[in-house]
Amino acid sequence: MFAPEAGCGTKRPPRRHDQHEQLVAIVTAMPEEFEAVAKAVSQPHRRRMAKGARRFFLEGKIAGAPVLLAMTGDGSVRASVSGSFFLGEFPVSLLVGAGAAGALVPSLRSAEIVVGNRVVDEEGDAASPDAELLSRAVAAGAKPVTVVTLSKLICSSKEKRDLASRFGYSDSAPAVVDTESAAWARAAARRGVPWLILRAVSDTLEDDLPAFIASCLSADGSVNRADVARKLIVRPGALPVLLRARRRVREAAAGVGLFLEKLLLEKI
Repeated sequence: MFAPEAGCGTKRPPRRHDQHEQLVAIVTAMPEEFEAVAKAVSQPHRRRMAKGARRFFLEGKIAGAPVLLAMTGDGSVRASVSGSFFLGEFPVSLLVGAGAAGALVPSLRSAEIVVGNRVVDEEGDAASPDAELLSRAVAAGAKPVTVVTLSKLICSSKEKRDLASRFGYSDSAPAVVDTESAAWARAAARRGVPWLILRAVSDTLEDDLPAFIASCLSADGSVNRADVARKLIVRPGALPVLLRARRRVREAAAGVGLFLEKLLLEKI
């Protein structure tokens, strides 16, 4: 789950799109999510965000729709900054936040596709998602849920249960948790761009991560993977758990990529 950050792409600068070309911006947080969703992109072209920058994005198509696939980085700060960049630089007609999430209720199964009909964080509710696309996603099989965005990681089943109990989430009012979706949604809302959060469950209510992960955070709230690696040296027993979690994130994001093919085919 905590591999090194994805490397550099081509040195060619981003291509400016015709202002009449409407793009779907798909944003992910982690390299594992980006790489998995990228498998659904046809005619892919890798572009640097800026000359000399390490981060890159992917231009291409999904189901015939022109898309930009980006990795914003994890955590709300990175998600907000990078999401705002793409919305400001390109003629985006729709922003889709894609990737994995943790289940807060027992009925949500591993790899189950969910769509946010409500997105909340410490500030309260984000603006409403695009109603037409939300309805289409639900009709295509995505389960409507509340997406709870936190500024910190919760690693244990107990923490997830406590959060669900505190806010009244249950099988009849399901919810998932992540650290980026509200930031993406707010960035889109500020620019008047329709948005949708589409995720798949990577860890169920019963799944735990090693508790020390929650302490491996950078100042901006993102996971410091170098710190994780250092702590694994003295906690080698946690490695199988993290590798299994990483695999589940990839599988969840791959499922979202396949779902996007169906969703965007109907859109165009």
